[in-house]
Parts: sequence; C-alpha cells; structure tokens
Amino acid sequence: MDTPGEDTSNSPDTDQSTESVVESILDGKRTTVFKNKQLVDPTTIVDHERIYGRDEQLAAEARAFRDTLDGERPPDLLLYGPSGTGKSLTVKAVAEKVKERAETNGIRFDFVSVNFKAMESHTLDRAVWKLGQQTAHKAGVAWELPRKGVSTDAKYVRLYEIVEDHFDSLVFILDEIDALTGSKGEDEPAYSRLLYSLSRAMAEQHVNTLISTVVITNHPKFRENLDSRTDSSYNPTGIHFSDYEAHELIEILNRRRDAFKEDALEESVINLVAAHAAKNEGDARRAIDLLRDAGEDANKNGDTVVTEKHVRSANDSLVKNRVLEIVDGMSLHKKLALYAAAVIADVNDGKAPSPVVYQLYQVICNSSGRDVYTQETVNSHINKAATYGVVSSDRTSGGFKRGVHLLFTFKEPVPAVLETLEQDDAFDSIDREKSRSLATQFL
Repeated sequence: MDTPGEDTSNSPDTDQSTESVVESILDGKRTTVFKNKQLVDPTTIVDHERIYGRDEQLAAEARAFRDTLDGERPPDLLLYGPSGTGKSLTVKAVAEKVKERAETNGIRFDFVSVNFKAMESHTLDRAVWKLGQQTAHKAGVAWELPRKGVSTDAKYVRLYEIVEDHFDSLVFILDEIDALTGSKGEDEPAYSRLLYSLSRAMAEQHVNTLISTVVITNHPKFRENLDSRTDSSYNPTGIHFSDYEAHELIEILNRRRDAFKEDALEESVINLVAAHAAKNEGDARRAIDLLRDAGEDANKNGDTVVTEKHVRSANDSLVKNRVLEIVDGMSLHKKLALYAAAVIADVNDGKAPSPVVYQLYQVICNSSGRDVYTQETVNSHINKAATYGVVSSDRTSGGFKRGVHLLFTFKEPVPAVLETLEQDDAFDSIDREKSRSLATQFL
C-alpha cells in the first residue's frame, strides 16, 4: 500500500503500466479509415484538377504566370477574399504546374511561400529572415544567417545573392500579409516596406532574376496603409475570391473522397461537413479540416466508418480549439472588450453595436476594479479579433442616440467564445447572467 504523499511515479508497476499502454498502441494492429490522408492535409499542394469552383481565378493566375515561360516577368498579383476560399491553394497549384513546364524549357523557376501570421514576430527583420530561409531551402543552399545579431540590410543582401545565383524567375507568395504590422510606433506597416523593397529589387539592380510577388489577404483595404512611394511602385493585378456556397463545398469534398478507404464514409457525412462549413462563411479549408478530423475521431474510437456522430464531435473540438488559439494570446483588456461584445451578441442575434459594447465594457471593468480604456481603444481591441476571423466589423448608422458606429458580427459561435474567455481566472468575478441582463437593458 502506498504511503500518503509518496511519489510513486517511478515505481516499477507504474512504469510497466505506462509501457504496456504505449506498446499496445505501437504494436497493435492499426485501424484507419484513411487511404491517402495527405489529400485532406492543409499543407498538401493538390493538382489544379482537384480544385472546384475557381476556374476564373485559376485562369487569371495561369495567364499571369505564363509570362515566365516566355522569359518575361510575371505581373504582381493581389489575391483577396475571405479565409478558406482557395487563394493559397489555387496559386500554389498553378505555380507548381508552371514550375514543371519551366523545367522542361530549361528555365529555373520556383516560388517561395511565407505565411506571416504564423511567424513568432511580425517585424520586417523577421520577415526578411524568413523569406531568406525559405528561398535558401528552395535553392538547396545554406541560409547561414542567424535570426538576431545581423542587420536587416545584410539579410536582404544574402537573400538577393541566393535569388541571383539560383533562379531565372522567382515568385514570392506573401500570405496573410496583414499580420506583418511591424514594431509599435513605426510610421508605416512592415508589409509596406517589404513590398517596396521587393518591387524595386530589379530596378535597383540587386538582381537580374525576374522577381514578382503574390500578395494574399482577407482585407484588400490593406493598400490604404501603404506608404506613397510603395503605392506608386507596387501595382498588382487584383483577383477576387468569394465565399463558397454549400453545393460547391460538397463538390470540393467529393474531390477529396479518395483520401478515405472505399465505403469508409457514411453517405450523409460529406453533406453534413459542407453544411457546417457553409455556416462559417463558406470556408473550404475548414470543411477539409473537419472531414479529416472526423476521420481521426473514427480512428481514435476504432471505428471503420466515419459517421455523423464523428463529424459533430470533430466540429465541437475544431470550434473550441480555433477560438482558444485566437483568444489565448490576447491581453486582458482585449479579452474584456471581446467578452463585452460577445455578451451583447449573445442576446442580439450575433451582432454587437459598438456604443452598447462600450457601455457594458465600462460596467465590467468598474465592477472588477480595472482601468477603463477609451471607446476608440476598445473598438481597436475588437477589430484585432476581426483580423483573426472571430468577428467582422462594419460601419453603420443606428439612428436615435447612436448615430454612426461600428457593428460587430461574430463569425465564430458566441457560446464558444464566451466559454473560452471564461477559462481565464480573471473572469471568475464576472457574472455572465448579470452581464446578459445589463446587455438587454442597454440594447
């Protein structure tokens, strides 16, 4: 019998138990519903023939990249539209196909893709370092430069050396460029300075390589923040991507059906996954993620067929994990601002007028003994959440007493947002029901 308080974590029995659990999984016969799971992996570049509902965009991208095969510089492209509408997917598929043709013609063409939202730091210096690292990887050479201790200019020099020595034509795919905001207090966002440098690389004779950029963004108005000199030198061709409709999502998922073994998908699964994704702004990436996660849920339970039960379970986890990932890194006051907006939206069909949000925010801060920021700051905090797709923000007129104001509309399920925020100990003293009652009064 164990002595109370005794540490038995290293006892033979515990080790044997842990070892047997691990070995039983590793040595046991694996049950899987998948035949080729890569087809439902978001990092996989699928062939353009698997892409549905984007013929117009694929054609525009192919026409632009066609210049490479004629020894000309492809035009800069600006791909804009909501998340999960095929922007990254289509341009990488086309670039991959052009790369194959270019190799046949003896042209050293390639593309380098960086998602700035995924970077640890959103400064220009880190962006140039990341571009250099990825370019070196594509060229098959060492990047060599450390993240810190070397100037940004030195990183540009090394980047251009690699480009000049290894490519005849190179496209930089700059994904989620809005996230490249730079350091606080800078006169212009880091993405403006990056675009200026890349757009001027040939003119300033840093390289003879034909360089062009593909900018991918959810917010085409990011150009409003460009420095005037950048705006004059950066003139992309715009390609718009709209939300997918439910029937399009069904076809997209059907084209990934062979990721699964034959008869491993219950007939209604594809339609249910598409319906969930259609509720979330027609996001195809989310639909594919959900289909894969439903398959993983079936595997975990030892089931040989993916059913609606697995889809619902995977969807609940997907929503909670996405919201947690976004909310977890927010400062407390950003969380308080978003919480006030979520409470308002919870009693108002998912919509939260900024004047009412600010009223509730003030009450919450005062009752919990916290500083109260200005309405402008609160609006800015919530707009930060808009950048990550939690809410959208539109300017509207509310008529009597409110005038022109912002209207926040939640894209993620409001209950999931509230539950995730309330996991922070700082919300222990905040009564949600009381806040809901106040929200109803303020509306």
